[in-house]
Amino acid sequence: MRTLSRVLGTVAAAGTMLLAATIPASAATPAQADYYGEAVASTAAGAKQAALSDAYALAAAAGFNSSQCLPLGVTQASLDNPYLSPRAARSAAAPQLPPPGSTWDGTAQVQCTTQPAPGTVNLNRYNGPEHMSTIGPIPAGYYLEGSLGWLYSSPQPGTIPLYMCKVLGTVDTFTSQASNCEGQQYLGQLGYINTAPPAGVASRVVRRCRVGSEHFDSNDINCEGQIAEGILGYSLD
Repeated sequence: MRTLSRVLGTVAAAGTMLLAATIPASAATPAQADYYGEAVASTAAGAKQAALSDAYALAAAAGFNSSQCLPLGVTQASLDNPYLSPRAARSAAAPQLPPPGSTWDGTAQVQCTTQPAPGTVNLNRYNGPEHMSTIGPIPAGYYLEGSLGWLYSSPQPGTIPLYMCKVLGTVDTFTSQASNCEGQQYLGQLGYINTAPPAGVASRVVRRCRVGSEHFDSNDINCEGQIAEGILGYSLD
């Protein structure tokens, strides 16, 4: 991927994207949590699926249902075969098939969130051909990097609309307070965001950032070390 992936990829892979701490919704189920699954199977696909199922099972044990959870990062599978020689593993000219009896180790991570209030939608950040912030399902070719917090789905006192836009002639999406997308392509309305931290409610800053020509949103006031373009508002935690 492009520069931003290299800059942020290690952070996302470690599950430590810079998001503000959450406040538990109850003693039993946290407002947001990550769950890690592991599994062993005879195929890479089987190991990935089993690891993902394990992560969802851990989330369910904590009180989350599957609709509250999304895979975080990329589900991985690695060949667990001590008998595969280093030379065979390195050979590109003559790829080696895994010997009979080989197994695959799968790892997966899911992020789960509880809805803080009726009439809110979760704003997630995804990574793929570029970084995208949206309230919809996982876009094809992207994976979840984390939640940016919750937006109201209808106007509330002290809120403004937030829009999803795209730079003309590119794949670069960005988030804007302007309904005309600052002269770029309008993709849709995301929801309503607080213009200031709401009193008595846990919230997060949402800032628009840029690395090179690519835009991304972050809960880090310093834009994770990249170029800050401005504060979009404050989402619900």
